[in-house]
Amino acid sequence: MSSELLTLLVVVPSCLVVAALFAMMWLEARVARERYVAIAAASALAIWLVLAALLAWRGQFVQPDAKTTPPIGINLVVVFAGLAVLVAGSPTLRRLLANQRNLIRLNVWRLEGFVFLLLAANGQMPWLWALPSGVGDVLIGSTAFWVASRLDLPGGTRRAVTFNVLGLLDLIVAVGLGITTNMGPLQLFETTPTSELVTHFPLALVPTFLVPLAFAVHIVSLWQLFRGSWRSEEAIASERRICTTRRVGGSRWPRL
Repeated sequence: MSSELLTLLVVVPSCLVVAALFAMMWLEARVARERYVAIAAASALAIWLVLAALLAWRGQFVQPDAKTTPPIGINLVVVFAGLAVLVAGSPTLRRLLANQRNLIRLNVWRLEGFVFLLLAANGQMPWLWALPSGVGDVLIGSTAFWVASRLDLPGGTRRAVTFNVLGLLDLIVAVGLGITTNMGPLQLFETTPTSELVTHFPLALVPTFLVPLAFAVHIVSLWQLFRGSWRSEEAIASERRICTTRRVGGSRWPRL
């Protein structure tokens, strides 16, 4: 597969994920503050994507030798910590991520797994990594809308939990095999080729941007499924006050 085609198949879905998340948060926003948070969060995602692309372009995620800690592994730890702090520290952001159906639908980007299978068939990635990662991603991506559309039907919550758990397991397997089939202190399998391509631009955007974002979406979705909602009682009460028809100075305010 040519580098130009691979760039198109990776960069375009990455940009679409950012746009979809912004659209999801914007549609959930009810007041000016929430719209500002939606814009700020989308801007942060865009900056993260650009930064990951620049670092990948400069070869910062390439494994330098067999003894150095995998740069992608370090990136994952840092990114996970940052995402956890942002979501845990912002009640407004949590409210904007409260639409369970849209969270599940976001996983449609996992159809990107077809690219991994194509790379393996072309001899550019090992089948040991591409087959479970690619097939798992395609199954998650192709069932996302089906699971979301049946959320309110009998067994809908159970299906959604199963969907998210399987999605997380697929990501864990993909990351684990990516590290253990590439040169480094954690290499367990000697394959030809190795999974080194995933550390180069543009494919490096998958483990440095798309994978941690997918992890976050699954965790947020599971948290809501088990806890009911991200929204606090104060937020729910505030929404009710906003949506209540009020009379101010004899004029009638419409329902929002």
